[in-house]
Amino acid sequence: MSKAKRGCMESDTRPLALLIVILVSFSLMTTPDILGVEESEAPPMVGHMADHEESQLACTADDSTLKRFSLTVEAVAWEFTAGVTIDAWTYGGAIPGPALCANVGDTIEVTLTNDLDVPVSFHVHLPEIGSVGDIAPGETGVYSFNASAAGTYLYHDTANGVGGLGHGLQGALIVRDGVPDVDHEIVVILGEFQPDYHPGIYAAIINGHAFPWLPMWNFIAGERVAVHLLNAGPSEEHTFHIHGHRWLDADEGRAIDNKFLSPHAAVHHPDVERPEGFVGLGTALAGDVAVFEFSADATGEWMYHCHIYDHINAGMMGHLMVEEAV
Repeated sequence: MSKAKRGCMESDTRPLALLIVILVSFSLMTTPDILGVEESEAPPMVGHMADHEESQLACTADDSTLKRFSLTVEAVAWEFTAGVTIDAWTYGGAIPGPALCANVGDTIEVTLTNDLDVPVSFHVHLPEIGSVGDIAPGETGVYSFNASAAGTYLYHDTANGVGGLGHGLQGALIVRDGVPDVDHEIVVILGEFQPDYHPGIYAAIINGHAFPWLPMWNFIAGERVAVHLLNAGPSEEHTFHIHGHRWLDADEGRAIDNKFLSPHAAVHHPDVERPEGFVGLGTALAGDVAVFEFSADATGEWMYHCHIYDHINAGMMGHLMVEEAV
């Protein structure tokens, strides 16, 4: 987004603010029944679904030092919002692919089977050992590497440039150094479906979905929530915002409620040819991964969304519910 465009948006936000209020009101009253779809087709709620004594984590890692994962790359007709389907490429039939967990020092083996008609790969931003490179159509290969540093990492295809990300080949790997002391842990992957990869479609998405099918967050007042936030967008920045809550920014040492994430390609692939119209933001934004915690203290119904208004209009807006403790 150009500076001129941002300046125009900042000059008079009243019409945009009114639009947001209307969209939020619609999101709170919208149900699958109103939209004419079966409730089972819509994405499920995440967070507090039932009483629990243990932390509800995005994924768990056992005590073994060798972690083996099997993923199949397959094409699916992915319904990312009510009645709108794209031809997607997926790790395991869904966008994003499954959250993978390991502990620091583990060896990770990923067996990748390619059911597409183009080569694919598995790439993650850790030092790779014994990589088999791209996997040809109909073939299977094994990627082996060491979980050398704790953190949250985007995994994705590189055989098709940024086109693999644009088609849906994305997921998160969490390398743990201990078990987080939280009530809930969720993975939030931002991105967009673009005409370059899906003719006639533009949508800003979270976890593969757009309004009104973004996952509904549900927590009980006082619960501690860890969020693994990643930007898998092939070429666009996103800024994640939660209404009613703030968190401590580790980089700045202050409470914030908004986090810029630069395009994935800008952070990790400086030599990749930029899509037409791409604006390189360099160090102006924080990066494409952030991890933070917040306390769900503000009861009521809230919104989470990207704070770039074009992306709200394109579907990057969801619903957060914080209920009173019983």
